[in-house]
Amino acid sequence: MDSPFSPAISLNWSSWLAGLQGTGGRVKTTPEDFQVEEIPAYEPVGDGEYVYLWVKKRDVSADHIRRELARVSGITPREVGMAGLKDRNAITWQWISVPLKANPAGQGLCGAGWTVLRAVRHRNKLRPGHLRGNRFRLVVREAKANWESLLGQVVDHLKKVGVPNAYGAQRFGRDRQTLALGLSLLENPQLPVNPWLRRLALSAVQSHVFNTWVLNRLKAGTLRQVIEGEILGHCPRGGLFTAVDLVAEQKRLEAGEIVPAGPIPGSRILPAKGPAGLIESQLLEELNLCKLMDPSRGRLFCGTRRRALLYPSDLVWHAAPEVRGYRLEFSLPEGSYATVLAGMLLEGESWRGPEAGEKEGMDEAGEEGLTEESLEAAELSEVEGESATLGDSPVGGTE
Repeated sequence: MDSPFSPAISLNWSSWLAGLQGTGGRVKTTPEDFQVEEIPAYEPVGDGEYVYLWVKKRDVSADHIRRELARVSGITPREVGMAGLKDRNAITWQWISVPLKANPAGQGLCGAGWTVLRAVRHRNKLRPGHLRGNRFRLVVREAKANWESLLGQVVDHLKKVGVPNAYGAQRFGRDRQTLALGLSLLENPQLPVNPWLRRLALSAVQSHVFNTWVLNRLKAGTLRQVIEGEILGHCPRGGLFTAVDLVAEQKRLEAGEIVPAGPIPGSRILPAKGPAGLIESQLLEELNLCKLMDPSRGRLFCGTRRRALLYPSDLVWHAAPEVRGYRLEFSLPEGSYATVLAGMLLEGESWRGPEAGEKEGMDEAGEEGLTEESLEAAELSEVEGESATLGDSPVGGTE
């Protein structure tokens, strides 16, 4: 059995793009090259006991802003709410909530690397998952001379077959230390780790199970094939249901109306049945992670489902001759990774897989994932996902 740390997990993802070359190039050279704008689930209504701050930041971690806002507002970091984390090495825009009692200065409030652009009252605190997704603007530098024709071929392919909605390398921390910690916590729950980091690390284990499930389906050639008894989800949003009429549901999958919904394991996950259920149970046995389904382990392992494919329908690009490359613009649903899509576009059939990213993580899970001091003030709260559980949380999961 391959260890979760074996290089083998990064192999064979390339079959999704067999025969297609990537454009080459580099992303995230500077913060200006990676811009992220949050798509909120709702707009603040103008009254209520909280103030929503529309914040722009550059090369600043979300946790740093949390602590800064708490300091200047005279509140605790726990009282600062965010719908999702955003990359540090980037320029980002997002809503952050504070209680009305903080009496923030509103527009113009700023610190090193961040500025409040708007302040609007609302009736509830922002919590992880209170967003629809993110809009991305990426600069790809030093691409191949024929990048445009190569990019067009890969994009056309992905629009037809979809993008595997895997968790990116950031979810697993620098050198995959967050995943390693999660596996250690499963074996020894008494390890002295602060609650927020414990939550993040155990979530990384669940995310790794999902990625392995996607990879196995891809290698078996069944990621776009409905399997009897599996859980399917409407695309891009909507309810989940069990596959029964395989012929009809296969046609809907091929039309992009539904997609397989893979396991984020936990005791209350909507279970797959028949052959699909057997595949999932065998996977947990092979990874020696059946304990994730143990109801005695509490609310951290309720379980949920994550859509296995997404379709980049709004992806556009423009030449950027000043950097010998191009600019990308697209949006992704909450919890999905721009770096996974970018890796496929740049590497093509040489794509190394979602967990084979840079040595150092590229978002909060990678930048701060094992730093107790920086996470000590982080908030414990319910997170998004169709079962409102940890597994499909944007914590470390949305860039």
